[in-house]
Amino acid sequence: MMLNIRFTLLDSNNFFQQGLLHVLKDFHDSLNECYRLYSPLTPVELKAVENIEIIFRSQEERWGCARCYHSAYQTPHHRQMTVMILDEKECCTLKSPAQFSINREDSVAMVRQKLRLAVEHFGHHPWASLHASGLYYCQRCRIARLSSCEKKVLKLMSTGMSASTIADMLHRSQKTISSHKRSAMRKLNVNKSTELNKMLLSQMGLG
Repeated sequence: MMLNIRFTLLDSNNFFQQGLLHVLKDFHDSLNECYRLYSPLTPVELKAVENIEIIFRSQEERWGCARCYHSAYQTPHHRQMTVMILDEKECCTLKSPAQFSINREDSVAMVRQKLRLAVEHFGHHPWASLHASGLYYCQRCRIARLSSCEKKVLKLMSTGMSASTIADMLHRSQKTISSHKRSAMRKLNVNKSTELNKMLLSQMGLG
């Protein structure tokens, strides 16, 4: 009897992918050996990870995020565990629980340890993985969270209009327009107007 755990790698670094695949194969083999030899005594958390899919993903926009991910195995969302692949800079900025992320600089032993802890944690608290995966949104999903009013304000701002001009055009107060802007910046995960301006230059697919 074997544990059916699937692994999906969403990362552009082929060299890193190949190394990670070897680690995952060894990890999966060790889990199955434990499951085969000690099945009646297998920890509850190990039995609870049967038929899950573990998705390793970087923050590259091309891979989207956990919210818009469609499993090639048709794994239900609640049976998916997302593990973020981070570099040193991203480790400092992403608010993600450590047990659901690995660092590109991690040793093989560290990756195995983090993965073991993540699997154990998922077995006891599968909801925690859903929460962790929801902490990162790709740009497409961030834009989808914007209200129609926020999209309209940002689209007008992308043409170079000031908040006061937009307020006059939409028959709203300048305070309301500024509120829409602040709300949109929070959803888009930008902290400065200069960052927002860079995004507006590309129109962001606001439609």
